[in-house]
Amino acid sequence: MNITEIKNRISSIEQTRKITKAMHLISTVKMRKALSKLEKNSTYLDRLRMTIKDILTHRGDIDHPFICECEGNRTAFVVVAGDKGLAGPFNYNVLNMAINHMKDIEERYLFTIGHMATSFFNRKKYMVDIEFLHTAQNPELYHARQISEVLIDLFVQGHIDKIEIIYTHLISTLSQEPRAITILPIDLDFYEDVKDDSNFTGTFQYDPSPKKVFDTIVPQYLIGVIYSVLVQSYASEQCCRMSAMDSATQNADEIIKELKLKYSRARQAAVTNEMLEVANATNAVLDL
Repeated sequence: MNITEIKNRISSIEQTRKITKAMHLISTVKMRKALSKLEKNSTYLDRLRMTIKDILTHRGDIDHPFICECEGNRTAFVVVAGDKGLAGPFNYNVLNMAINHMKDIEERYLFTIGHMATSFFNRKKYMVDIEFLHTAQNPELYHARQISEVLIDLFVQGHIDKIEIIYTHLISTLSQEPRAITILPIDLDFYEDVKDDSNFTGTFQYDPSPKKVFDTIVPQYLIGVIYSVLVQSYASEQCCRMSAMDSATQNADEIIKELKLKYSRARQAAVTNEMLEVANATNAVLDL
């Protein structure tokens, strides 16, 4: 590799480094916004869980289709991935978990969120029944509401007996893992761990009735759960992209350092050769 080639390669890698550095900064901003959304939604979900817990604890005779186990085995899987790549193992991990999780289920329906999920299952020859478009990037509450309405409608009409969501759970900014959770029918074990941090010691009265309130709260709870899943997946994607772009930037720095060293050596060798040529030419003239 001559001096010109080394110089061109250094320039090319420096341009790539600028891109990876910018993507790292952008992902950092997006991740912080997602964490803010997640914190606010967690407060909302906790209040809904406490209300559901109170209704079920003091009025356990409520019979609701959302909390009744169905005898059928028709399961719908909602797989949440990203719309873009360059996010390290983010898409790979959740999509491969989805494949392994679904492979033994005969009666299944597949719903995808994110272009990467749709493309992946198309390549694997899986039929995607519903694709929720423009949802994976910057998820909002109305996205969760739209998805919830579709899922609840299919469940209530009896087309589906069980709904699971496979997504990437955010443990911390440095740790994420794919998980599968059942959202319908609702697993009532969740409210056993719900702690009421308020000082209220009385009894709630629900108007017009606990069942009517329950009918309204459960769909809102499902919207909150789906929104939490979307935001966690989005935040996890940004964290993975931050890590990937940071590694790419560091690799670019190392390559540039090595190339600059090669450039210095090649330039020094070229200067030495020129000096030798001048010296040889001088000696040849003197010999004449």
